[in-house]
Amino acid sequence: MTQELRIRPLAETDVDDVAAASDLDRGTLLADVTSWQQQKAPTVVARAADGSFVGFVRARPNEVETSPRPEGQVAELTHLFVVAEHRGNGAGTALVGRALKTLRMLGFARVVAAVNQATADWLAGRDWEVLPAGRALAWVEPFIPRDDLWHLDARSGSFSPLLAMPVPKNRPLQAWMRLADSPPLIEAQYDPRGDADAHAVAAITAVLTENPEALESLPPLLRAALYFPA
Repeated sequence: MTQELRIRPLAETDVDDVAAASDLDRGTLLADVTSWQQQKAPTVVARAADGSFVGFVRARPNEVETSPRPEGQVAELTHLFVVAEHRGNGAGTALVGRALKTLRMLGFARVVAAVNQATADWLAGRDWEVLPAGRALAWVEPFIPRDDLWHLDARSGSFSPLLAMPVPKNRPLQAWMRLADSPPLIEAQYDPRGDADAHAVAAITAVLTENPEALESLPPLLRAALYFPA
């Protein structure tokens, strides 16, 4: 049975509860209170009618080489926590639902979560796509101005990075939710174990080999990096 909840963006009064329930430090959370819209990185908190802390969910823009891409297509759901006595009463569903609504508002087309089996099963029951064990997704998005930083001496729009989500050992499954009808230029599943970067490149290259017309959508420097010179 769904309980009465108050769900809202992270406020300063929530920081201590969220820090105690997670691996996040107070400084990071305090910065999030004022900067989440600019950074496109929402943290959403649930409290019961009596004001007690129920849980939180946190999402960030997908990163490449530790650099966030707030203008990109993909966000990552990094944290989902519900206090034990409130689990099974709809709090997690309400938190994730609010996070997805916020991510759509911020312009993201997809959201991904690296999860364990229990959370994967829970998300699958809420219409997320869970990839098979030992599989992850690599993709290329349409060019954004931030991508010019990779090759400052090249013509603008010459390169976009190949993106891939790592799979931590304690969260070996990937779950995806489509937020908008804005697919990446190309995507492929790959094996994130071992030399994950090489596996991601090989998977994307295999898709391009089978679908050479897809090459036309890729920036020239990325085509060359994937061994498809113009």
